[in-house]
Amino acid sequence: MPSPTVPDDHFWLERPIAFDQNDRVARFYPYASRLDGSYPIHHGVEFGNPMGTPILATAAGTIIVAGDDSREVYGARSNFYGLVVIQELDQTLDGQSIYVLYGHLSEIAVKVGQSVRPGEAIGLVGMSGVAEGPHLHMEVRYGRNDYAATVNPELWVRPRQGFGSLAGAVISSEGEPLAEVKVVLYAASNPDKPVRDVITYPKTEANPDPVWRENLGTGELAAGEWVARLYHKQRLYTERVLIEEGHTTWLEIRTE
Repeated sequence: MPSPTVPDDHFWLERPIAFDQNDRVARFYPYASRLDGSYPIHHGVEFGNPMGTPILATAAGTIIVAGDDSREVYGARSNFYGLVVIQELDQTLDGQSIYVLYGHLSEIAVKVGQSVRPGEAIGLVGMSGVAEGPHLHMEVRYGRNDYAATVNPELWVRPRQGFGSLAGAVISSEGEPLAEVKVVLYAASNPDKPVRDVITYPKTEANPDPVWRENLGTGELAAGEWVARLYHKQRLYTERVLIEEGHTTWLEIRTE
């Protein structure tokens, strides 16, 4: 679990979809979620857009993969992401490499070894591989280019104007992180209307961020005061949290 010192943000990534398209993360299947319980644990986030929507490089880096995954496995199995692009960022964090994966493309516009800058087109939205409808699947991988090394992209993608992100920990009385419990977020101005459910990470397949060490994370929350509520073992826990524009806010809930 994290120290009491709040770390610095690392919003190194721009959005992979232009602002005049749908540049928002899909809320129905966020990082580390199982959707309705029938889906596998999600290793990234999704941006739902029509076929052929341009996909943009999120940061400066070098393309290390550009092709299909029929022979080389980059996800849970072969033919998982279909047409896929992976870039290694020029920046490193604590000496560790950072990788960004873009999956389910309909067309690739870059080559292995090519240097790209933020906002440069790298391909088009599609639904190749295992995909229900056209969308971009995006992952952030820390330390190595591996499906088991993913972290929450919402703590890396720069928030839109007027919004911030939330990282947190839900902890037992023994100091252990609680897996797959629901925290409900409400705007403080309307505390009776739930805005978003955020589920803490499962025990496997979801990694905490190397900086935040969270077991709960979400983005695109409007700046301002929020109320977080958690029911656990027939007890209600309530915390108020101030989301700052352009920053990540830390939330910790300790249960008894």
